[in-house]
Amino acid sequence: MTTFKRFALGIALSLMLALPAQAQTPQELQTMQTFLDIMTSYFDIIEATHDVSSSEEKAAIMQMQKIQEIYEQRGEKVRSVEVLRGVLKDSRNPTIRNAAYMLMGDTLKEAGRADEALALLQQGLQENINAADSR
Repeated sequence: MTTFKRFALGIALSLMLALPAQAQTPQELQTMQTFLDIMTSYFDIIEATHDVSSSEEKAAIMQMQKIQEIYEQRGEKVRSVEVLRGVLKDSRNPTIRNAAYMLMGDTLKEAGRADEALALLQQGLQENINAADSR
């Protein structure tokens, strides 16, 4: 991906610099720099999306966040806790479980359910301590 990004940006820069010399006023040079910055950002986004999509753990965490985001936009953020409880029920993956515990803890705390949030976070902490001790 990085090689393609460099190649594409190199072509764009070459084309811009190939313009006649009189066409390269400071304003036009600034426009070219802005275009290159936008292209670099675009390729960075594609690369980051590829990175997340190529990892089941990263994708699952992003999907949990997106689900939470949609519920929040609907004014029902606490409903995402049900989905996250399902993740805890179905997954044995420690990374995914940790993300679910933290997302649930934050959601419950924001909803004024601090005691429930603490209990969940303590449960997640205990799982991590047990896993670390068993190594």
